[in-house]
Amino acid sequence: MKFLCLCGAYGSADKFKVQLAPLVQELESDGTAELHFVNGPVDAFPPEGFEDFFGPGPHYRFIKPAAAEKGGSDVLDRIRNFPKGATPEDQMRMLLRGGACVGVLSGSMSDTDSGIDVDSESDTSSINECGDQSAQEALDYLYHIMEEEGPFDGIVGYSEGATVAATLLLHEQKRFEEEGIEPMFKCALFFAGWPPLTPELDSIVLADESELIVTIPTCHIIGSLDPYLAGSMALYNICEMDNAYLFDHAKGHTLPRDKDTIRELGDTIRLMISNM
Repeated sequence: MKFLCLCGAYGSADKFKVQLAPLVQELESDGTAELHFVNGPVDAFPPEGFEDFFGPGPHYRFIKPAAAEKGGSDVLDRIRNFPKGATPEDQMRMLLRGGACVGVLSGSMSDTDSGIDVDSESDTSSINECGDQSAQEALDYLYHIMEEEGPFDGIVGYSEGATVAATLLLHEQKRFEEEGIEPMFKCALFFAGWPPLTPELDSIVLADESELIVTIPTCHIIGSLDPYLAGSMALYNICEMDNAYLFDHAKGHTLPRDKDTIRELGDTIRLMISNM
């Protein structure tokens, strides 16, 4: 199987390939999968103070930072004050209230409790500050890659890349329903992901607000110590539960690399594929 791989915010295809090298070796060792890595279409510059954290450039994103389009603050500027909430969906509403694109950091960072109560009555209908145009450009970019470098059997996304991958899957489902165009992807791997945008690209999809679901088999690789775990669980909650696999590597907002964990993850991915 051939997988299209989308890096996190301020990452690159080359860096993501290095980060996933143990899993690449595990999946290629028996012919389970071949991984194809691509950069995001937007040249990006790490937020002030994080230049060393993300390492030398070039850096890329799939969606333009919110501040670049609306003059407001990007979610990356506020993510260290991740709010509490009764559910993952409550936490996402609080974080994104007031407008924010759903792109997130592609690495681990210390969490600071904001101490803010969540208003469960709020909704996400107007939070897409990143704008329809940037998200649409990201989808157009990926559809072009799919046409020129595919076909692909599955898609892999890390952090912002997972959000964009899930958005693409919902968009493929809508195209099939409206135009009869068969979706290309048959399964997906999400590393530390956040929930997607709607196919209309006008808000994020949360399980307690929307009936939209990702229907293909998915594997969600989470870290129980991830300060942004709510984002991963909100993504998991909008996927078809009968074929959604949850794998906890027990660390933070990072990619698993140790030998035993990679072997277990490889077996989980093979199980997902065998049940397609």
